[in-house]
Amino acid sequence: MRLIRMAMAVAVLAAALPALAKDSEAQFKSVEAKHFTKAEGVELSPEFADYLYAELRAELTKAKLFGQVIGEGEVVEAADAPASIIIDGNITEYKKGSAVKDALIGFTAGWRSLKVDTTIKRRSDQSVIVSPQIHVRASPRWKDKVLAKEAAHQIVKDLKQALKDKGASK
Repeated sequence: MRLIRMAMAVAVLAAALPALAKDSEAQFKSVEAKHFTKAEGVELSPEFADYLYAELRAELTKAKLFGQVIGEGEVVEAADAPASIIIDGNITEYKKGSAVKDALIGFTAGWRSLKVDTTIKRRSDQSVIVSPQIHVRASPRWKDKVLAKEAAHQIVKDLKQALKDKGASK
C-alpha cells in the first residue's frame, strides 16, 4: 500500500515539474533602466533616484526576462534595437507618512506612499509597450533604500504581468 502511495506521489510530482520550470530563454535582448525624474513638489531625498535606479537594475537582472541589463546611455547594436526596451518614469507623488500614527493605530495607518508613472518602450521606434502606474506603500520607519527596493520590485512585477497579458493577446 505504501509503495502505491509513494509511486502516485512521484508520478504527480513528475507531472507537475514541467509546469513549475521557468522559461530560461529571455524575451528581450536588452533592457535599459533610466533614472526616474521627480515631479515638481515631490520631497524625496536626493539619493532616492539613485537608490531606485540601482534597485531597478538589480530586480531586472533577477527577473531573467532580458539577455542583459545595460546602463543608462549605453549603445545597443542596430540589429538588436527592435528586441530591446527602455524603462523610464516619473515620481509623481510622495507622502511622508506618520510614524506616530503607524505606532499608535497600526494597520498601515500613517504609512508612506509613493506613486510612479512608468513607461516601457521599444528602443527601435520608441513605441510604448505598456505604461503602468505604480503605487507603493511602506512604513515610515523604513529607510529610503527599502522604499526604492519595494518600488523596483513592483515595477518589475507589473512589467512581467503586462508582457504576459500582451503575449496572451497576440
